Amino acid sequence: MASQEELLGHIERLEAENRRLREREKDSIETLHTLVRKLPSPSAAIGAGAGILLANEPFVRAGGYKAAQRAENAPSLAGVPLRDILPNELCALAETVHASGEDTEREDIVWNGTPYTFSAYNIRRGELTIVLLRNLADPDIRVEELTARLQQTADRSIRMIQQVAFLLGEEVSENAKSIGSVIRALKVAPENGQRR
Repeated sequence: MASQEELLGHIERLEAENRRLREREKDSIETLHTLVRKLPSPSAAIGAGAGILLANEPFVRAGGYKAAQRAENAPSLAGVPLRDILPNELCALAETVHASGEDTEREDIVWNGTPYTFSAYNIRRGELTIVLLRNLADPDIRVEELTARLQQTADRSIRMIQQVAFLLGEEVSENAKSIGSVIRALKVAPENGQRR
């Protein structure tokens, strides 16, 4: 049985580990806040229950009057339900990513009259998701988006061509085997079982 001294020592080590973990968590949260604030595109971190943990200034501006009003009482929209800011279709996309853990990229949407590409990246399923909107009216982003989409389309086409070529190669190989066996069978003379 452990002595009281050993138990006290064990408790002290656990408390120290607990303090260290809380400090790491605090550092991670500060890093996340810094990252979201510095993103030039409208961005928000979504927490449990699809509430906004933090939204950057471009996100608040993109949200229009309603978001600006909410930001007066809740700086960076912290604690505001996502549904109070984004339209239902965007909330549904963000909530799906948040719940499933599967990211979504490059969904074209219009929010407050502005065309955006909507992306949501899950960091911790059900706990932390980052929502990012890229303004397609911005010429630099438009060129970048079009280039990325063309590359995706080219990659998808190449993969499809490779799959078709593989299937055709398999079929040609099987056909060649079948034809070869038919030719061998025909070379056997029906008369006296002799070959030609």
